[in-house]
Amino acid sequence: MTRTRAAVALLGLVLPTACAYTVQRSGDPRFLERKLDWQAGVTSAEDVAAALGPPDLIRGAPGRLVFVYRYEREVKASLVLSAYLRIFTNERQRHVDSTLVAVFDDADRLLYYGASAEP
Repeated sequence: MTRTRAAVALLGLVLPTACAYTVQRSGDPRFLERKLDWQAGVTSAEDVAAALGPPDLIRGAPGRLVFVYRYEREVKASLVLSAYLRIFTNERQRHVDSTLVAVFDDADRLLYYGASAEP
């Protein structure tokens, strides 16, 4: 009887951790989901903010205004679920970290922009 209780207690401790799955997100992935067809000298800072929302970071430099957008997603799963996710789902990427930088001139017109490659 004590072996059965010990086995049940051990199973009660191990089972919840064997099925743990969490997704942590920060930022907004809109810049990854949209085709960016901005034009230097034509697109304004207001156009960018209207399309993507407020930037995560704004930096100023002499004659320049810099918008930085970031998105990060991290998946954490237990060992048992990790094997299942690799075999039966499309959950391949465990960590996505992407950045978009847009630089504007004194008149708030786009000079250039760049984004990290989507993983």
